[in-house]
Amino acid sequence: MMLGAEILAFLEACPMAVLVLDAAGHVILANPEARRFLRLEDRFDGADIAELIPEWPLLPGFSTTVIHDRSGHRRPCRLRVMNWPAGAQTVTAAFLEPVDDERPAGYAAREANLRLRYVIEMLPEAVCVFDANDRYVLWNQKYAELYADIAEHLRPGVAFEDILRTSLAGDGMRELVDDKEAWLTARMQKFRQPVSQEEQQLRDGRWLRHDDRRTPDGGAIGMRIDITGLKQREDWLRQLFDANPMPMLLCDGDSLAILQANRAAVDFYGFEAAALLSKRACDMHADGELRAFERALLRLDDDRDARTIWRQTTRDGSERHVLIYVRELHEGAEHRLLLTVADVSDRVLAEAEANRLAHHDILTGLPNRMQFYKALEKSLASKEREKVIICCLDLDGFKPVNDTFGHAAGDEVLKNVAARLLMHARGHLVARLGGDEFAILMAGEGAEATDLAERCIGAFEQPFVINGLAIRLGVSIGIATSEGADGEALMQEADRALYRAKADGRNTWRMASRDLPVPKRAKA
Repeated sequence: MMLGAEILAFLEACPMAVLVLDAAGHVILANPEARRFLRLEDRFDGADIAELIPEWPLLPGFSTTVIHDRSGHRRPCRLRVMNWPAGAQTVTAAFLEPVDDERPAGYAAREANLRLRYVIEMLPEAVCVFDANDRYVLWNQKYAELYADIAEHLRPGVAFEDILRTSLAGDGMRELVDDKEAWLTARMQKFRQPVSQEEQQLRDGRWLRHDDRRTPDGGAIGMRIDITGLKQREDWLRQLFDANPMPMLLCDGDSLAILQANRAAVDFYGFEAAALLSKRACDMHADGELRAFERALLRLDDDRDARTIWRQTTRDGSERHVLIYVRELHEGAEHRLLLTVADVSDRVLAEAEANRLAHHDILTGLPNRMQFYKALEKSLASKEREKVIICCLDLDGFKPVNDTFGHAAGDEVLKNVAARLLMHARGHLVARLGGDEFAILMAGEGAEATDLAERCIGAFEQPFVINGLAIRLGVSIGIATSEGADGEALMQEADRALYRAKADGRNTWRMASRDLPVPKRAKA
């Protein structure tokens, strides 16, 4: 059974009598004071503890018993029993002190030192203790095993810096170091700080964390913690973060400064990685939304699923619509936010297009009947003083176009009609109600409406050229002003005026007269 060199050195120098026993109760080590006290021969291997202490076994702790030395003398003594880890096994240490003699000076200090040694041996990590001059005081077996290249040079009183230089000069140094002198300087600077932590990779691929803390008397306690598993998990998480196909940003929870960005985020926003890391999480938002998003992040009280569609701008100036999932992360006192960005621009565009198609005529792109009626009701509900005026338009001579040239040619004519009406409407709403029926919605006085009607009729003076053929059409227009009427009544009045225009020879306009019945519309 192997005991560490540092432990053996301590036992040999201990002024108290110490016996070390194996699990069977046989003496495997007796220090010089124990050999003197018990009158043991030079060869004591295998001595049975029961021959020396008849009351054995004793419980761990302090007790008083009678001990028999090899000469047959019986002496009362104060006994302390401790279990001591030795590799994968445990040994028992018995510390003997005669009760009839005065306790040696400094016994309490030595006992405290012994207790400290026992404690650090029980720790699962490599531990070393230094005095105020940065010299080794003690260390545990795990420390000696970790730094096998300098274990033989360890002894109480040797300077920490000297041990580092010895390690740097040898071929068995565990740490992975490029510039030895720079590493030594930086290592000692950190070691002398009140509290310091440093991660160090070893040549075999493992990682250690040096955790050094100064004690009130100027000394230091150092722990060497194997963080290989932690580094592997961090690396796996970093790979998952970087390989995630969705843009991800890690930012400070207080300043919102971007701390990390994955490859997908760099590609999505179009900035170089360094440029992206110089920004805040809200900087990519459109001007009208930047402050709102900033407030939402700073007032975050929990994880937030994406519900709001935000507008962001990429480096090339293009606008993207995004949903942003936010997760709060806490690491000690550090507050972080993890943002996952979902690009929903295609969905937003598709929804906008679907909405447009629901309210617009597919052939001409003009607002359809439903959209026209919505606009009409909105105008009638407005508190503006101007009158609401509608013009109902019906093409003259359109039916023969479909009969003669086919529906494809008819569709081209309708698209050209829409374009001419838009041009002459000068910003007023133009809609296709269906077939060859159109309508224009405006606000103003009757004179403005008649002027609009004249412009629209004039727009048909030039023929429509379709597939090289000149097609001539006319347009009849009925005009009605609100005068307190609701939308449906106003449309009926305009329809009545349109009928009169057709009855009076077509290609002309008429104002509504409310004292006439609404006739069935004549078709061209």
